[in-house]
Amino acid sequence: EHYWGEHIHMGYYTTLERQRGYIRDDWFIVAFLRATLAHVLGRYKDFVGAKLDFSRAMLDWSGAKRPRRILDVGCGIGGTSRFLARTFPEAEVVGITLSPEQAQRATELAQEAGLTNVSFRVMNALEMEFQDNTFDLVWGCESGEHMPDKGKYVQEMARVLARGGNLVVATWCERDPEPPFSKEELAALKFVYEEWSHPHFISIATYRHLMESTGSLTAVETADWTEQTLPSWRHSIWVGAWSPWYWMRVSLRSWRAFLG
Repeated sequence: EHYWGEHIHMGYYTTLERQRGYIRDDWFIVAFLRATLAHVLGRYKDFVGAKLDFSRAMLDWSGAKRPRRILDVGCGIGGTSRFLARTFPEAEVVGITLSPEQAQRATELAQEAGLTNVSFRVMNALEMEFQDNTFDLVWGCESGEHMPDKGKYVQEMARVLARGGNLVVATWCERDPEPPFSKEELAALKFVYEEWSHPHFISIATYRHLMESTGSLTAVETADWTEQTLPSWRHSIWVGAWSPWYWMRVSLRSWRAFLG
């Protein structure tokens, strides 16, 4: 929370040309100096603010106008759930997570914020306990990449979505598998799977196919937000470099943590 704030997901940025210093094309030292100067001068959005912008952009993309019951699938510590609760004060928002610790922390933060229209439950997204047609907005933000069964993930969200409701999903994807992945690409995927404990990724086109195959989801639309989110990676490094005392203090409490 110290660095990432309430939202444990990617940020949303303006065009890459306006975020120089956060993109991989910049040489590392030059990128750091450029980003640091822009950060000091207030020219770039802050890391936490970029994440909130992502939630706003995702909500706009969803097309939802006045949802009454909202489900946040894979809510983490509830940052997006609370954002939705504030945005739609008349709605009931439910966030689900596999982690009891996350659900507890999400509840604490909601209470601190004075929000009474949001609650959190420990629940498996692949075997949800809700009735069919329960929610008129189902939200899945960077939870799909954690799911071992992507088909079941989509089916369950479609099942609990009310007729005429909106389903919106933002998730990490691989590129279309044609042409076949190179050895370098396979090595990069293996690194991400192991580093982030992800079972596997699928392509945007495969997600679209899964959604259309439910038979209940109509007008399925997709978009590639790589350009809008790519600066998050270096930005996440820079915030640690700009304020190193927190991670140094945490690491020194446990030399095992410092050594990984």
